[in-house]
Amino acid sequence: MQGSLSLRGGVLYVARHAQASFVRPYDLDGRPLARGFALRDEHGDALVAGGVEVDSDRQVWVADPQHGCARAFNLFGAQTARIGGLERAREDRRGVLRRVLDVALSESDDARHVWIASGGSRRHAVQQFSESGACLASLRPLGDPLARFDDVQRIAVCGRFLYVCEFGAGRVQVFRDGEHLFWFRPLDARGASVAPTAIAPLPDGRMVVAGGLEDARLLLLDGSGRLMRELARTGRDAADVRFPGDVAVETELDGGSARIALIDCDGERVQVFNLEGACHGQLAELPGHAVGEGE
Repeated sequence: MQGSLSLRGGVLYVARHAQASFVRPYDLDGRPLARGFALRDEHGDALVAGGVEVDSDRQVWVADPQHGCARAFNLFGAQTARIGGLERAREDRRGVLRRVLDVALSESDDARHVWIASGGSRRHAVQQFSESGACLASLRPLGDPLARFDDVQRIAVCGRFLYVCEFGAGRVQVFRDGEHLFWFRPLDARGASVAPTAIAPLPDGRMVVAGGLEDARLLLLDGSGRLMRELARTGRDAADVRFPGDVAVETELDGGSARIALIDCDGERVQVFNLEGACHGQLAELPGHAVGEGE
């Protein structure tokens, strides 16, 4: 996947890989709020971004699959933190990261924890770290300490709940307070299984799930994972979706409405929908385009 999204306080942060990876903030009408910045490591070399998340201090946390770590940057592009990637261990054990694909945050008044997802088939694919890099927990897939996660693509946190999208297994696992709660397979309006590539939970328990590749879907599900509405699919005119990479939902809007941002077409498009499936349009200028590079 060539793009990722994070929504915080009405600001949409778009990460996209062109010749290098760039991050840029937008409002939900698609207007850039700043020039953005290119992602570079400690040596000034360009990075390839996986998933992104933004914390309450407006630090942008980025999954770095090449170096097996998660990094935080301020809005000027300066690196402020790094977790993992200091050893090249191949073992599947607690505290070891490999091919990091996504990050998610859980924050309280006195602590910020970073959830980090590694790709592939691994027991320790989803782990919790402190900001200093100490490993605090490793989730047990299906509640079984010997089971493995299969091709985790995205993770998301909402309150006490953490959601894990396993594209390879075609399922979403749901955890509460770090303990396995249940899993489900997303189904579209035909009853066909949709391999999930991204998830955005709503505070009321509903979920927006994007999945599939050429035959893609954007689904609204209830708290148990049952289909409520098919919001968009491949070949549906203005609401057409292809190769979805990430999805984010903003619920803190006047009147209690919600906006859904979806990045698809291998990072070449960001569209905005509502919960009825209406498409409000797309961002005209993405990070990494000629006038939006952020360099």
